[in-house]
Amino acid sequence: MAVKTIQSVENALLVMETLASVQPIGVSALARLVDLDKNAVQRILITLGHAGWIRQGDSGEWQITSRAFQIGTRYTAGLRDAARPHLEVLQHDTGETVLLMAREGLSMVVVDAIDSAHALRMTVPIGTVVPLSAAGAFDTFLSDADQEHLVNVQPMAGQPRKLSKRAIANVRAAGFYVLDDMYPSSMAAGAPVFSEHNAPIASVTVVGPRARVSKPMAHHFGELAAATAAAIGASLGVVR
Repeated sequence: MAVKTIQSVENALLVMETLASVQPIGVSALARLVDLDKNAVQRILITLGHAGWIRQGDSGEWQITSRAFQIGTRYTAGLRDAARPHLEVLQHDTGETVLLMAREGLSMVVVDAIDSAHALRMTVPIGTVVPLSAAGAFDTFLSDADQEHLVNVQPMAGQPRKLSKRAIANVRAAGFYVLDDMYPSSMAAGAPVFSEHNAPIASVTVVGPRARVSKPMAHHFGELAAATAAAIGASLGVVR
C-alpha cells in the first residue's frame, strides 16, 4: 500500500523554494506565484518565520534567513572537509578556479569552489545544479546501468555530441576529461572522485577563461585534477 504524502508539507516546501528565488516578496504576490490560497500562504510564512527559516522586513515583505545555508553546509560535509586541502593545492598550482561537484541522481551539485585570483576568471556559485549531460564526460565513468538512465535525458543546448566508444575508452584510461567545446568563453578539465564501491560520486574541475587557458594547458590541468581526485578518494579511505 502506497504511503500518502503530506500536502501541507509539500505546500510549505513550495512556498520556501519559491520565496528563495524571488525574495523579498509580499504574501499576495507569493500566493499568486505558487497558486495557493493567500491565507494558507500567510500561515505557512508565519510558521516558517517562527521556526527561523524566514523573516519579515520592515516593508512587510519576506525573505529567507541563513538557516537554509546552515543546513546546506552539512550536505556532503565529509566529502567537502576531505577535499578542501587538496582543492587549495590544486588552485594554487593552476591559478584557476577549482570546483568540487557531488553527484545527486542525474545531476551534479557544486558543493565547494575556490575562485581564481585573476581579475578575469570563471566563477560558479556553490549550490549550482547542472544535469550530468552538462558535466563534461563525467558520465563516461558511470556504470552501464546508470548510463542507461541518461539515454532519454534531453541534451542541453551547446552540449557536445555523444562520445564514441573509443573516445570513452580513452577518457577512462586517462582518468580525466577536457571540456573545450561546451562553453564558448571557457576551458575546463575534470576528473571523478570514486567511492569504495568504485562508483564516481563527485568530480574535481579546473575552469578558466579561454583567453588564458590553452588546450595543452587544460590537458595538464586534467592530469592535476585526476591526481587531486585520487588524493581526495584516499582521504576518504578509498583504495583503488
